[in-house]
This record gives sequence, C-alpha cells and structure tokens, in this order.
Amino acid sequence: MNALTDNPYYRYLRGYALDPGFSTQLSTMTINEVNYKIRWEQVLPGPIGEYVEVIDIDPASDCYYEPIDLNAQNVLSQGGLTPSEGNPQFHQQMVYAVVMKTIHHFEHALGRKIIWRDRDFKDAGSIKLQYVEKLRVHPHALRDANAYYDPDKIALLFGYFTASDQSNGTNYPGGVVFTCLSPDIVAHETTHAILDSIHNRFIENTNPDVGAFHEGFSDIVALLQRFTFPELVQHQLAITEGRLDRFSVLGELATQFGQAIENERGALRGAIGKINPQTGKWEKLEPNPTDYKMTKEPHDRGSLLVATIFDAFQRIYQHKTQDLIRIATNGSGILPQGSINHDLVKRLASEACEIGEHLLHICIRALDYCPPFDITFGNYLRALISADLDIAPEDENGYRIALIEAFRARGIFPDRVNTMSVESLRWSRPNFTKSEDAAFQTIADFLEPGVNDLLKLTDRKEIHSASKKLQAKLHDFLGGENPEFNKDEWEESLMNKLGLTSEPIKLRFDGKTHTLQAPPLQVHQIRPTYRVGREGRQIQQVIISLSQTVKVPVRGKEKIIFRGGCMLILSLGNLRKVEYVILKNIRSQRRFDMQVAYQKSQEDFSMNLSTYQSEQMDPQDISFKQLHFHSH
Repeated sequence: MNALTDNPYYRYLRGYALDPGFSTQLSTMTINEVNYKIRWEQVLPGPIGEYVEVIDIDPASDCYYEPIDLNAQNVLSQGGLTPSEGNPQFHQQMVYAVVMKTIHHFEHALGRKIIWRDRDFKDAGSIKLQYVEKLRVHPHALRDANAYYDPDKIALLFGYFTASDQSNGTNYPGGVVFTCLSPDIVAHETTHAILDSIHNRFIENTNPDVGAFHEGFSDIVALLQRFTFPELVQHQLAITEGRLDRFSVLGELATQFGQAIENERGALRGAIGKINPQTGKWEKLEPNPTDYKMTKEPHDRGSLLVATIFDAFQRIYQHKTQDLIRIATNGSGILPQGSINHDLVKRLASEACEIGEHLLHICIRALDYCPPFDITFGNYLRALISADLDIAPEDENGYRIALIEAFRARGIFPDRVNTMSVESLRWSRPNFTKSEDAAFQTIADFLEPGVNDLLKLTDRKEIHSASKKLQAKLHDFLGGENPEFNKDEWEESLMNKLGLTSEPIKLRFDGKTHTLQAPPLQVHQIRPTYRVGREGRQIQQVIISLSQTVKVPVRGKEKIIFRGGCMLILSLGNLRKVEYVILKNIRSQRRFDMQVAYQKSQEDFSMNLSTYQSEQMDPQDISFKQLHFHSH
C-alpha cells in the first residue's frame, strides 16, 4: 500500500482543556484551547465511529442540529472547528473528542478493547441481552443542570441550563451553561459507562461505598486526564510556585457548572480544598483519620476517594521533584517567593504529567483486581497494590507507599488484613491442594482453545460473540458430566475456595434461619489482556468472573438479593497458574448481615438504589440521574 494513501495515526480536534469560561480570562485564555489527539478512525457525520454515536436532538427546544462531518475539508484542514459555546457542531466535536480520549486511556491501561454493556430487552416474557456496538451521546438531551449515564439506553445525556442571576466567576448572569462543553463532566460520564461495561454489578447498592465508588472513580479519571495537557500543567505550576497543594484549577472539577448554580461559589468538587461557605475563601482540606467513618453521603464519600488519590499524587510528586528543588535552591529546598525559573517549571510539569498518567493507569488497571460486586474502598486499595505489584515490581518512586499513606491518613482500611504493608495488602495467592490443582488443570485445558481463538480477533462484535460462547461452554463444562473432569473435587472443595458452593446455603435473618438451595453458577466474563507497565514489564492474563445469586425472604413477598463468587486471574502463558482469587463468599453470614443492615437504612433515602425486590421485580440499581443532580 502506498504510504501516501494510508490513513494517519491520529486525528487532532480542537477543544477546551477546562470549562469554556476559562477562555474569557486573560490569565487562562492561552492555555484553555488545546488539541485533542484522537486515534484515527473512519467516522460518519455525527460524529459516528466504531465506539460512539453522537445524536444531537434537543427535545426541550424541539430542535435537530445538523451533525458535524469531521472529514469535511474545512474541518479536517484546521484540526476541527474553532471552540465556540454557541455552535452546536462544535459541541458534537467536543464530546466526541473527550469520550474517545477517555476510551483510549482505559484500553491502554487494561490491555483490551472496551465493549459496552449489553442492553436488556424483553422477548416473549423473558429477559434477553443485546450487543451494543456504540455508546450513544446526546449533547443537548435535557434542559436541566445535570448530565448522566443511562444504563438502560447505554447512553450519555448532557443537559444545559440557565445560570443563576448572581454574578459569579466567568458566567454571564442568566446565561446558558452547556455541560457537554465541560471536559470534566464528559470524562466523568464516559467513565460511568466504561465502568458499567467492566463491572455491571457495581451499580447494585449493597454497601455505602458502591455509589460513592462510581462517583469518586469517575472524578479521578476526569481529574487525572488534566495532566495530559503539559501547557496547562506548566501554567498552573508557575502560579503555585511549583506546588500541587495550593489552589489551582488542577484540583478543581467542573468550575463553570459549580459557579452557575444558585448559592454555589466555586467548582462542583475539589480534590485539594473547597470554598468555605461562611468566608467565601478557599481552604485546603486536611486529611483526618475519622474522615471515612464519618462521611456517609455518596458524593462526599466519593470526594473522599478522589482526595485520597490526589493526596497520593502529591506525595509522589514531592518525592520525585525534591532533587530538582534542591538543585534550584542550592540545597536549601526552599524556593524564594515570586515567579520561579521557566526551565524549572517545565521540568516540574514534566514530572507531574508523567505521574498523572502513571497514576491514572494504575487506578484503571486495578479494576481487574476488584471483586465482581459489593466493592468497598478497602477492596480497591488492595486492588491498586496488587495490580501495580504485578506490572511494576520495583516501584522505585514509591507509588504504592504513597497510596497506602494517603488511604491510612483518611482512615480507609481494608477488612481483615494484619498490617498496612504492601505484602499484606496484596491479594493472597490461592493455596490449592494437589487434587484441586488437578481439577483446575482440567478446566484450564478446556479453556485454552477458546482463549486462543479470542486472541486472534480484533473486531469488537466478534470478540463479544466469541466471549459469550466461551462463557456458555465453560458454564456447561463445570455443571455437566465430563469424564475428564473431577466434578466431585470441584463441588466438594474447589468451589468453596472460589467463594461458591454446591451445598444448600443457610443464612439468618431476624432470628430465623433460611435454608436455600445451592444457586446455579454464572460465568460472566472471560477477558484476555495484554498490559505494559511504567517499568516496561509486560504481563498477559485472563480475567474470569464467576458468581452465584440467592434471594433471601425478608418480609412478605419481598426478598433481598445476595451474591457470592470471585474474580479469577490466570496467567495467559500458563492457564494452569491461578494468580489470584478475589472473592466475596456466598456463605458469609457477616457480609449478609452488613448488607441487610445497610439496605434497611436506605429504604427512605432519596437515592433508594437497590434494596428489596418482589418476586416479580428485578433489584433496582443506582439511578445515575438522581446521583448526579447537583442539589443531591
């Protein structure tokens, strides 16, 4: 093929690094308009590509906006349309650019393609699943101060609204604010959709951390993506004299949105500090060991997770740049007041950007090391440590220690660990007997041809179809009669070590013991991955999710959903090697009691997420629309 006719590697699209209002301030006008570097793909007007379909219908105004054609000569030649709050075609370009940038970070960190959650639909009275090729993105979906991911439609819905009449920040009093133009909000909502595609049971409200994790993790991705714009980071570090613990836009999310809402003074959320409502002044947030225990509201609890990760960021940054500061200050380590040397700013910004990208990928990669449901912040810390140990065993710059320090400073401790050391926090390696190893080797031998077939595929729909077929085959293999498979060893021993059971389950509720039949096994995901870490180390794994579900009677016809199972991580080079079994035991009375107590406390809560169900109803999941409404 002629190199001149090959497609380029990237498409460059202009957009905002921060909210549009920063383009109307002299101090930030030069750094707010940036080029988004997007992997090249063939797109139709919309834009409509492989992953995303932008549909611009405005129901509140009864309008349809003409879709942008990114391949049009006047658009392609200038790297996309000029940023403009008043041009709906630029709005379409902006959401596409941020969504695709976010997808790229996830695929790079996870080592596989993103495949959206299946859509549920009813057919002849039964629920069936449908492959979803494209995430639908609606830039002007509602006239409301909100934006959210809709898991039923597999869509992102962005609102627009009239700002308050008070003069605050850069907003025009009574002007229109578009949430689709905030890269923070777009990245946040995209992360909800991606997280739901990876762990679709993370939206079941089984403990106080579930809704908070979805919110906090989505903010973390939005915040750390800021550090992919070097000019922005240089600009802000020059203002803060090279420090990340002072007020700057690097730690503030959705500033324009926050300022536009009645009685709000600053950003929607901050990772470093916040505006004191009494004084109107910004104050740095200091970590407190009681923070986690005392914080209950989902947004506040999620903000705690964001602050924890950003605290770790600051610790790593200080550790990695202390030599630069010593050189610049002739050994004193104290910079003089005023502007610092431009070359020093560039070096500090380079370190900050590198740390930001590394930490973003650590946070994303840890998702594969989480249990498949009932996530807690403690589980996530263990996932962070385990995932990073695998990919970067040396850790010369102390990423893992910084994470441990930051979680400990806010009183976030995993359940049932002896110490907060790296080795204690790493998920335990499974300890199988010889007969259990033999049973698992049979399973691995069965899986190997199907996994090898998956590795040959590049088309997302074909990967989805082949993965579903392999899941069904594994389910039948584990539950059927196969002379090569020691089913007794599987049912009597190995299942218990995977958080599963083949025996009746006994769970107590309100002084009564319920004996429930052993639930059927579900195989949710089989995902081969190729990862490359910051030390250049490559690892190849297969991720498998197994679970069981019981419905425990609680009152009348109402039942509570309780799940058990595990995330299996196998070595791709040797499927017989089980690297981790990350489980939630289906027999755990303690965890069941904790779930019941939490869900009973939520019955009258405005975010009634996933409490009880009748015999005819599925459990209600997190309502992202309610979760995101700015008034909480």
